[in-house]
Amino acid sequence: MAEDLVKLAGLLIFLALIWRPASRFLLNGLDARSARIKDELEQAHRLREEAQSMLAKYQRELHEGEARAQAILRHAEEEAARQERLMREKLETAMQRRTKQAMDRIATAEARALQDIRAQAAMLSVRATESLLKTRLDGEQAKVMLHRSLDEVRSRLA
Repeated sequence: MAEDLVKLAGLLIFLALIWRPASRFLLNGLDARSARIKDELEQAHRLREEAQSMLAKYQRELHEGEARAQAILRHAEEEAARQERLMREKLETAMQRRTKQAMDRIATAEARALQDIRAQAAMLSVRATESLLKTRLDGEQAKVMLHRSLDEVRSRLA
């Protein structure tokens, strides 16, 4: 048993001698690992904050983009409505102008037709009068009547 006691005493002395350097070695290793874990946690925290910041930035940009798109869409709709209104006004103006031109042409044609009818009526009247005068009146009376009739027709045509 003394042998076992010597072995136990040797082991305790050995452990006492090794304890201080071994504990420093173990504590240094644990401290290093703790520092590494702390750094990794800090880095993860920084990365998380950066990711949240980027997410907020992209969400802001998305909302701004949507707002810009809505503004562009509203502007396009307003512009389309304005263009439609302008085209309708131009069409209405063109239709009024063409209607007026057509009415002017019709009025001119009516006036020309009326003038032609009057001229033909006057010519027929002159011919009928001339023929009547030739058959019923002598030469001098016919001339006087013819001149009066022509003067009257001219005054009515003018």
